[in-house]
Amino acid sequence: MTNLREFRNEIILYGAIMAAVAEVISLLVIGPNALFTAGLAAGTAVSVLGFIILIKTGESLMKESKKSPILLGYIVRLFLYGAVFFICIKLSLPCGFGCGIGFVTIHFGIMFLYGIVYKFIKKKKNPLNDWTEPKQWNDLSIYDDEDDDWPSSSL
Repeated sequence: MTNLREFRNEIILYGAIMAAVAEVISLLVIGPNALFTAGLAAGTAVSVLGFIILIKTGESLMKESKKSPILLGYIVRLFLYGAVFFICIKLSLPCGFGCGIGFVTIHFGIMFLYGIVYKFIKKKKNPLNDWTEPKQWNDLSIYDDEDDDWPSSSL
């Protein structure tokens, strides 16, 4: 897999591009609306911050093998998302709608980058698919499970 910093920065870049695309679409659909743009910016910022927290907690799990940073990171991200969405909804409905779209810009960036760019445009190997040959899965039918013996009932 590529360097984690490059991986993070590439996803954040494509997330920002998706936020810009969402803003252009909103200009065409609802016209200029400063509150929608503010909500979109707030949602995108929180999404990026949540993504960075997720990466940091994952790194700490790999180094320390403790699960407490994961739980703490989840609670912090949940609080951030909830607080920012609550504030945006209280400001106005378009602001809350923009915030909700901003929350998923990182996800759209990941889907675009690893679903479209690496598959169709760059024609190079997806760094997330780092195994060289297909995985061989075990045939689960070879295992005998005593709980699977159900009495047959006739109707």
